[in-house]
Amino acid sequence: MGDKDKAEKLFVACGDVFAELVNVLLYRGKGILSEEAMLPGPTESVSPEPGGGVFSQFQDYSMYVMKRGEVLALYTLENQSSVESRMALRSAGYEGAAYRRQYRMKEKDRTKGQGIYPVISLVLNWSEKRWTAATSVRELLDYAVPEEAEDYLDKNRMHVFDMRFLDGPVRELFQGDMRVVLDYLSDRESLLDRRQILRNPEEVLRMLYALSGDERYLENIAFVKEGGRAVCDLLDEMVNKGIEQGMQRGIEQGIQQGIQRGIQALVTTCREVGITFAETAVKLREKFSLTPEETEGYLREYWTE
Repeated sequence: MGDKDKAEKLFVACGDVFAELVNVLLYRGKGILSEEAMLPGPTESVSPEPGGGVFSQFQDYSMYVMKRGEVLALYTLENQSSVESRMALRSAGYEGAAYRRQYRMKEKDRTKGQGIYPVISLVLNWSEKRWTAATSVRELLDYAVPEEAEDYLDKNRMHVFDMRFLDGPVRELFQGDMRVVLDYLSDRESLLDRRQILRNPEEVLRMLYALSGDERYLENIAFVKEGGRAVCDLLDEMVNKGIEQGMQRGIEQGIQQGIQRGIQALVTTCREVGITFAETAVKLREKFSLTPEETEGYLREYWTE
């Protein structure tokens, strides 16, 4: 498993993140799931193979919803970093394994009141493309089904959510750590004034690193974990560190070059972390006491892709 997959898995495994994902994506923001009522579920299922062997398959994370010791439902979340053409088959296998466990439930457990519970699976597509592959086994069939057989086919469907393309009203239903990640993907400017304190700072920053490849998120884990650090503080710290590093490299060659390097580092860092052109101009004037004309000149020179 790659670092990106691990980061995604660790992030959704946070109880508050898992509960909010299901509450928003499935229940339109209603607080149906509570973190306190959840218990980690199985992530491995084993199936027999021809020849007497066994096959293991792993999914990212699952949670039981409990009430007075009884399982009410099993929710599973699967992260996808790319669009997988046959994912519907894998998803059907996960759900089938979960129902098979219930089929094998001992009779004594049933007599205690434990009933058959639903298995509800969500697939989170984190890739830069919308999901265009099949969402059901039916769509994967390689031959035409006779009309008479239509009613006998399984109606299963895989529920995929394109996380980079969620509508604004849906993103706004998120209030926890997931909102920071979603806004990073779709509305970075809003993070500049976000006074939100992260509940799971390390998991969030590792997730941002996985999505961006920017190692500065990893470098600032300790900074954010210090008490009272908000999201906007993180962005300011990244900008300030970029300025300091740029100036230090330039100072070795002369004071003026140090200032130039600092200006270049500020502009570059602001663009990389999603700060707007206009807001970067404000920061330039404040940090280096520049005139509007000087500010415009530096932006033209350094604001490049």
